[in-house]
Amino acid sequence: MNEYRISVTSACNMKCSYCHNEGNKIARHLPKEKIFLLIENSYDLGLKQMRLTGGEPLLHPEIYEICKTLKEKYNLKIGINTNAIFIDKLLELINEKLVDRVVVGLDYFDAPISKDSPIGLSSEEIKENIIKIKNSGCNVSVSKVYTGDYEDTFKIVEWGINNQIRIKILEIENGEISDQSVYGYDEMQRRLIINFGFTLKKNSYQEATGWKGDYHAVSFFHSKCRIRKCDLCRKMHLRVTSEGKLKTCLHYCDDDLDFCVGDVRENILKKLNSPVNYYLKKT
Repeated sequence: MNEYRISVTSACNMKCSYCHNEGNKIARHLPKEKIFLLIENSYDLGLKQMRLTGGEPLLHPEIYEICKTLKEKYNLKIGINTNAIFIDKLLELINEKLVDRVVVGLDYFDAPISKDSPIGLSSEEIKENIIKIKNSGCNVSVSKVYTGDYEDTFKIVEWGINNQIRIKILEIENGEISDQSVYGYDEMQRRLIINFGFTLKKNSYQEATGWKGDYHAVSFFHSKCRIRKCDLCRKMHLRVTSEGKLKTCLHYCDDDLDFCVGDVRENILKKLNSPVNYYLKKT
């Protein structure tokens, strides 16, 4: 396990209909002291990178101090998942070399609001902010939840190719369990591969990726929850909620573990080695 995915806050300035908010139930910020305690007790276990999520991580009042310590004291690679609304705050972190990669949520190519939310900025404004991130020299990609609109997805992928920005297309996780993906998602993937002439490869999670020459243009991410790929999902990263819970599974909360209660190191090791059949037997 070389990556943690930490929800530093459950607060958000958007209200996306499909958001699972990393398992958080109430709005709160994860104190920076707890984050550093987690790192101190697991840094020697192969930890190399950190993904900061939310909610919207840039809403955390101590996000600058968190990134600065993670980078300068622990030399971790820092990624941020964001809606890119607070572009000035994000660019400050990037320009000070405190963030290595950014993933921006963008569901619609041209809409009054960039994601499936009643509030937010327009797609055009978010695309402009994405270009600002790219021009700053930071690694940036787009995370798009597939909404069933192929033409809109085609436009986003085409825009990504034109701007050399990788597009990650996610199958929505809506709580349904099935042994196969939604037909529309698989058909969308097939059409994009044909229409853009992608060369197919597999990533470390055994998902298809589309390439144009040496440029990684698109990644497809099926819902691991829907098709119950628990054995694969749990190997991606250890999730930490803004409540300070170690979370292996998005579907179930009864095995979540507060890492600050008891022996912190033992709690971490317990979750890193938790058996996958715990989740499989519940389906």
